[in-house]
Amino acid sequence: MALIPCPECGRQVSTQAVACPACGCPITGRGPAPQPGANAGLLGRLAALLGAWLIVPHVARLIAIVVFCIMAGFMFYLLFAGAR
Repeated sequence: MALIPCPECGRQVSTQAVACPACGCPITGRGPAPQPGANAGLLGRLAALLGAWLIVPHVARLIAIVVFCIMAGFMFYLLFAGAR
């Protein structure tokens, strides 16, 4: 971390500073370096994928149970409707 003079007021400013703490002048090209790794878009997609991976089997199971109950009721009706 080196010190450079502020282009506006001339005070010493860190090379890692975004702006001069004394006058607020932006230090051009001296922002914090972007961190390597995951970004918000990637994390959002991973969360959506994980959510889908956890929810889809439960939804499919629920649909299968509803279809089975409807078919069982229909079969019960067909088998025992003539007994009346």
